[in-house]
Amino acid sequence: MGTNSNYLKQLLLLCLAFLSLSGCFSRAALMTYSDYDKIQVGTPISKLQSEIGKPYAIHNKEGGIEEYEYIERIDSGNNIIAENHYFLIVENGKVIGKYMKRERPPAYDLIYQEEPNYPGYP
Repeated sequence: MGTNSNYLKQLLLLCLAFLSLSGCFSRAALMTYSDYDKIQVGTPISKLQSEIGKPYAIHNKEGGIEEYEYIERIDSGNNIIAENHYFLIVENGKVIGKYMKRERPPAYDLIYQEEPNYPGYP
């Protein structure tokens, strides 16, 4: 019986260690077009951050305006097809505007170049 309880204790400690370590690695939240489409002007940014998470980047603009950037990567296995960049314009803690840009990976020559998009481009 002692061996079984030691095994369970070790398993429990391993699970707790994994959970605590996984909390240390954070990344920008994933926003989808559906999430972006639902965002209304006047929405508090604190509400969005609690629902979607922290943005990929925050860009400071003139006049105390901030631009929150979220990225959605659309891939096909190991290849990134496109990236949607969602921008929220924030003033005094509230969304005052939004826009999006779609970026596609650069083309390459199959004969003379290695695939620049594998396993993904920055």
